[in-house]
Order: sequence, then structure tokens, then C-alpha cells
Amino acid sequence: MHLTRRTLPAAVALLAACAGGSAPQGPAPSADLPALEAASQQRPRDAGLMTQLGIANYEAQKYERARDVLASALTLNRQNYPAQVYLGLTFEQLGQFDSARVAYTAAALQARNAGQRGEIENRLTLLTRTELRAAAREAVAREATLSSQPPTQNAIAVFPFRFIGTNAELEPLGRGLTHLMVTDLSKLPRLTLLERERVQALVDELALTEGGRVDPATGARSGRMLRAARVVQGSVQEVPGRTDLRLDAAVVDATSSAVVATGTGSDQLQQLFTLEKTVLFRLLDQMGVVITPAERRAISERPTADMQAFLAFSRGLEQEDRGDYAAAAASFEAAVARDPNFRQARDRRASSARAAQAMRVTPRVLAGLLPSGPTTGDQPPGDVTPRNPTVATRGPILRTGIQVTIPSTGTTLTNRFTGPTSRPPTVRPNLPETLNTDVPNGNTLSGTIIIIITRP
Repeated sequence: MHLTRRTLPAAVALLAACAGGSAPQGPAPSADLPALEAASQQRPRDAGLMTQLGIANYEAQKYERARDVLASALTLNRQNYPAQVYLGLTFEQLGQFDSARVAYTAAALQARNAGQRGEIENRLTLLTRTELRAAAREAVAREATLSSQPPTQNAIAVFPFRFIGTNAELEPLGRGLTHLMVTDLSKLPRLTLLERERVQALVDELALTEGGRVDPATGARSGRMLRAARVVQGSVQEVPGRTDLRLDAAVVDATSSAVVATGTGSDQLQQLFTLEKTVLFRLLDQMGVVITPAERRAISERPTADMQAFLAFSRGLEQEDRGDYAAAAASFEAAVARDPNFRQARDRRASSARAAQAMRVTPRVLAGLLPSGPTTGDQPPGDVTPRNPTVATRGPILRTGIQVTIPSTGTTLTNRFTGPTSRPPTVRPNLPETLNTDVPNGNTLSGTIIIIITRP
């Protein structure tokens, strides 16, 4: 094997892949795609090379080719963490979210430490948000088909309550009241509640598609797109000259667009929860929904006793809907700081923090090709050797390295890969390999590449 100084790093990475079944240390730039494609034709059983080619295609935005190549790499070596992660990323780009979730779940099982597992879990959280937005776009594109289908029986969609007023601090209450209404209605098992985030994503997509002109009267139309039988919509507004808030709500039949129930009430901000539940009980009564005493008590429960905590929570929902997960996590944290028993705020804080962290992690870091900082545990930079849990449990794990010695100059170039390998101790690479490398004066030096295998 003849190597030039320029090709030595790539050769070292590929030899490490052969020695330990690893993927390359870093993806090749897209400019190398022709060379990588040619090399893959010559060595179709080289999992490391196939992984490198798949990553290069991903970075060149050739996602269908990347998907096929990465799948081939995983056929050759199932314990290939970088290939598994990049396959998930590729499925995301192709809009194949179920397949992306499967790939990420498989990657989580191969993670080398808690930090890596955490990064995958964060990505899965972000994937859910991405999937909701994609589903909304698809619903708008397929409106004619969806509108002609019968609704899901007893399915209810609660649309975002509009805030009418001048107090910017109270504006997020529209999101908070929507969340509260969904939470309370979901305590009735005979009703099927659509996720608030799913409904919000559709409303946002309609606003984007139609230049922001979303008439509240389109609730029935939107409900049909969501296949909801009924739609709850309404508004919360400041009462002029008073400190009260007015809450108006209506239930619309998504098929006929007829209003089947209405509820209204006003009270001070501190009595917002009482106001919401009074209006909700009126709607249920007009809809003919009979509730048990136990269900009434469950609906009457309040998420928090601190209205400022609920305002911070509502602000977090608004920021979350905008995709500003870091700000949302901070708002939910403020809500928890005021009321440590505010369980929904604690859950949202954790979820938004995971999504915010996922947005900060680059593909290479997620795939273990670059270090991600203190959260990576004991994982050294550059170690991307796929793990095989079944081998790891058999006893001491081998480590590999590559040492290039040039006898004529006495120079030793060492590149160590300190991560455990998945290759059983009985499998060895063929040694030695002859090295030719260029030197400044144009001469050629000969040496030997030695694969070093040591126990930790």
C-alpha cells in the first residue's frame, strides 16, 4: 500500500476501521465524493469506508444516496454508532420521521456513555416537535382529502384562545388557557383530546400559508383537517376600565360548522382558574356530557396556586411554539421557582431544555465524531469506534492504535485510537503494510505501519 503525506490521515482512519470495525474519525468533504464512490466500488465490504461515503453524501445534501449507503454500512456492521446516527439525521431530512425514530432508538442502545445517550434522547424530543410541524404542512396540502373524511368519534380540538387587550404581559394567557382547557377535558376518558401542540402547529401553518389571515370562523375548517368532531375556540380579553378578564368560548361542530355550546364569564386575574372551570362546565352541560362527581373534582383541580407562576408558564408555551426552546426553558424555570409543586411547569422545563440542547449539537458531535464537552463523560476526542455490548461483557476490552515508523530518520508518527473495539481478540489484521511517504526534498522513505493492540 503506497501512501502520500496527504493521504496518510485518511489511511490511518481507514486502517483503524479495519482493525476495530470503526467508522472514520470525520466525514470526508463532499468534494471527495467521486473518489469515495470509486473506492466503495472496489471495497464494498468496508464498513468504515461506507460510513464515510454516507456522511459525505449527507453533507452534500444527497439524502437518498446517503440513506442507502448508511444502511449498507449498518448491514456490514450493526454496531456502527456514527452510521446509525447519520441514518437518523438522513431520515429526518427525507421527512421519514418514524424511520428516524427507529434509527435514533437503535443508536441510544449503542451509546458509549450517559452523555451520548442524553444527546440522542434530546434529539428525539426535538424530532417530535419537527414532526408536528411537518404534519401540519401535510394537512394543509391535503385539505381537500382530509375534509371529506369522517371525523374521529368524540375527538375534540381546542384552538388557541385569542388575547384581546393592550397588556403585553397578559398576552401569553391565550396559550395558558388553551393548555388548561385541554388538560381539563382530557380528564374525561370518553373524549379524545388532540394535543395542543398539534393544533397550534396547524394554526401557525395556516397563518404562514395565508399571510397571517386566520379568521376564528375557520375553526370548523381546521377541525375537519384534524378530523376532530368538535372544536373549542374562544378569546380572553381585558375588560375596559376594570381589572377583570372576560373569557368567551364556543364549541363548533366541525362537520356542520354549527355552534353547539357557548360559555362566558368574567372575573379578576387571580380568579382565572375559577373562571375557566365555570365556562368549561357550562360547555359540557350544553353539549350533554354527563360527568361524575369524581370527574368534577378532577377538573376542579388547579395546576398552581400562584398566578405569576402560571403567567410564566404561559409565556414558556408561547416561546416553545416559536421554537425558542432556551427561552421557554427559562420561563418554565421561573414558574417552578415560584411554585416548586407546579408539576406541568417542571415537565415542560425538562422537555424544552432537551430540545434546546439538541439544537446546539451539530451532526458530527451527535455522531461522536467530535467531542461535545463535559457531557461526554470519559469519552476521549476522536474515538468513534463502534461498541458491541455483547463483546464488552465478555472480559477486558482491547484497544487499538496505529504507529508509523520511518527507520531511515528514526521518526515515529503515532496516532492512537483509545476506544474499545468490537473485534474479538482472535481476529487480527494482516501485518505488516509497507509505507511510502513524500518528504520535502522529493525523496521517498519506506517504513512499516504497525497495528498496536493492548489491553487497557
